[in-house]
Amino acid sequence: MYHALLPAPRSGLLTGWGNAWLAGLVGSDDVLTHIHGTLGPGRHTIGGEPLVLGLGALRSARAERFRLILPVPGDVSGLPGPPEVNADALSAGEAVLVLGASPPLLLVPMVEVHGPAVEGALESVHWRVLPAARVPAPPAPVRASEYELAKAITSTTSALLDLDIASARPEVLALLRDRAEEDPGPGLGPGYPPVAHALLARAERLHALLDLAALDDGAAVTASEIGRRSAALRGLSAAVRRAYEAAYDAFDPSHASSPPSR
Repeated sequence: MYHALLPAPRSGLLTGWGNAWLAGLVGSDDVLTHIHGTLGPGRHTIGGEPLVLGLGALRSARAERFRLILPVPGDVSGLPGPPEVNADALSAGEAVLVLGASPPLLLVPMVEVHGPAVEGALESVHWRVLPAARVPAPPAPVRASEYELAKAITSTTSALLDLDIASARPEVLALLRDRAEEDPGPGLGPGYPPVAHALLARAERLHALLDLAALDDGAAVTASEIGRRSAALRGLSAAVRRAYEAAYDAFDPSHASSPPSR
């Protein structure tokens, strides 16, 4: 069975709204509102300090920009080292690179669940501040990621049709074929261009598709069919992950005056 390896919104929210805050486009209350509104009213910290104080400490360390990193086994190209820091980020499946600080810093989330670990349980997210060894190359531009995602959608649709997955889960193909106009990306603050919002919204929709596809093996029966289905979904998953990174890296303060309608 294919197992989804896709990002949670924690580091994305901190990146998207943190960039707007660093540029002076929003206040710290706006950052808190969006993080608490999505992640819940738990106690969220950076470096052991409450969120606002932790952000202030990063600004004092000359933070200029945040970059989302979503590493998975076999693809850690965006991680800055050293190996032990990379291992922590890989274990979490997400991290935020702080650019401008010297040395660069990596924020790795640790999630604390309050009460039973069920859907909707109260969580606190504690970002550990780790020294990084270098600044890796940035993710691909938005347009290149759009193209990669479109190719992945086409190849995945073809593979699933060939395997007759539609007979088991037609909603998977319905999501792949949906060409409706995308809503604005939920995790991006002011300062992101419309193309970044559209890319993130599409990635979010495909994230939901991959979660759905991970529930079973669809109509695949033989080991060969299951392997082909998993390979197709892994290819789409990789493109979705890179789309997340590209969308959150597209921050440009000149777009702050015309945020997308919601």
